[in-house]
Amino acid sequence: MTVAPSASEITIRQTLDILDGPFRAVALGVAEDRYAFWLGSGISFGRVDGLKKIIPRVIEFLRQQIDAADGGCPFKEALDRSLALASLSREEWTRVDFGSGFATWPDRDAIVGRLTNNYARLLDITVPGKPDDYLLWEGVDVPTTFANPTTEPDVEHLCVAMLVLEGTASDIATANWDGLVEKAMNELTGNVPKLVVCVRSEDLRQAALVAQLIKFHGCAVLAVKDQPHYRPFLVGRFSQINRWAAAPENKAVIGRLTDIAVSKPTLMLGLSAQDSNIQALFASAEATMRWPWPGERPSFVFSGDKVGADQEALLKNVYPNDYTGATRTQINGQSLIKAYANPLLMALLLSVICDKMRAMVDLVEGTLSDDGKQAVKQGLIALRNQIASADNGSRLDFVKAFADQASRTMTMFRDGSAGTVPRRYNPLTSVPLHHVAGDHNIPSSGLAEVAVTAGILGIGLESGAWTLEGVDPSDPTAGIVRVSTAAASTKVVLAANGRAAVRLQQNGHIVDEEDAVLVYSAEKPPTMPRSPRSSPGRTGHLGLREVSIYDLLQRVIGAADLVQYFREEAAI
Repeated sequence: MTVAPSASEITIRQTLDILDGPFRAVALGVAEDRYAFWLGSGISFGRVDGLKKIIPRVIEFLRQQIDAADGGCPFKEALDRSLALASLSREEWTRVDFGSGFATWPDRDAIVGRLTNNYARLLDITVPGKPDDYLLWEGVDVPTTFANPTTEPDVEHLCVAMLVLEGTASDIATANWDGLVEKAMNELTGNVPKLVVCVRSEDLRQAALVAQLIKFHGCAVLAVKDQPHYRPFLVGRFSQINRWAAAPENKAVIGRLTDIAVSKPTLMLGLSAQDSNIQALFASAEATMRWPWPGERPSFVFSGDKVGADQEALLKNVYPNDYTGATRTQINGQSLIKAYANPLLMALLLSVICDKMRAMVDLVEGTLSDDGKQAVKQGLIALRNQIASADNGSRLDFVKAFADQASRTMTMFRDGSAGTVPRRYNPLTSVPLHHVAGDHNIPSSGLAEVAVTAGILGIGLESGAWTLEGVDPSDPTAGIVRVSTAAASTKVVLAANGRAAVRLQQNGHIVDEEDAVLVYSAEKPPTMPRSPRSSPGRTGHLGLREVSIYDLLQRVIGAADLVQYFREEAAI
């Protein structure tokens, strides 16, 4: 019997199988921008210090400031209170050595482990004469830990940003203080504003952009930049968490979060939901308008290895009448995607793009039958899976390469230029899936024909007619892919129309005499002028072949003819 991979071991390709299978409704829901993304510290794991590093830092911070000559040293008192939260035994107290670094204490790991579930109370300990958030701001060192400008976004942040740009993640809520989602957005857009960041109620009045990111526990970057207005909104202390729901200054943000929880199903990524204010928020939303179970799609979905105690508590609150001993196992199973955010977000991105392209296939003009279109759509899935299977090294390198290659492909297709590095991310469309059919720009954009081209490549890949090889994006003469058969390896380039094709030639991306295929979305224009870079006379090569997908679609009915005519005209 095959054992299912753990959430930490699962690949992007295996995660796509989950999204195609039992969680297909979730994948479609994300593609249609129906889900709200709730992000927790897990998505920044490895980029920003977690509690297992923060707690020792706070303990050592207090220890180093103890004045041994002062019998009433306030730092010694604060450290004693901190250790009391760890419930040290009599023997453990005897081994405490305030004169030695915390890293050398024999019971260090046990103390950190116990304080992990008490972190909010630890940060709430005050030192006489110091601000209430002294341990948080100074002990944790918020500016260095959570607002360090040298910290780079990881896989999760980049994928969330790309999903935003694809129009499928317009509502995001997070308890994270770091600014890595925002930094990923800036990297992928060249600092073009796309994301509204809301911490205070006043922030909700900003002009709308593509998406809204509500940082309901505060933002370290803004707190460092504007301490008077944003430092008080860093929520981490026990008293703050308890007061959060009742604080007048939070009412508008809580109202917005409640509206999101009521109007959109929830996808939780890297969020344990252990904080009482989060539990209370969803309980309040349930009282406003309850999500049905079973419903059209799972209303609450967690990314992780199992449904923990905090997730179960949340499910009890949101399904108060349905979450019983008889249904608990079923609801838990329908609420858990057994993949961490790292592979899941990239799988969702690939799924979204594939679903958009499949919808575009239905928009093409011509005589291709419904069965033919269905075969092209299946080819798109095959191509998507091939791309996912290339994730066999560094996940971050894979995601960055995908973003770069996708942007390069779209820029060459639309404008005839590969662009300059770093390239901005060019989404397939900036609208969610259910807007594709009504988007009047798509028929004239050539994107529907691109979807058919991708489906043709996928059909050939699945049938074994050819293999597909990636290209070096730094090489201006490289196409967007190479199609390899037993006879040859052929460069393929896409062009929306004749103007894009001319610019491809002018920019050195195609040359007349090279063995390459130029695929037009629109009708084939008059023969292109000879490139000044090409060699005169016969070369023994096939030379540049031009194929119009629009023209092919006017004379085929089935997918087999479509692929055959494509191969004949492309000489592949």
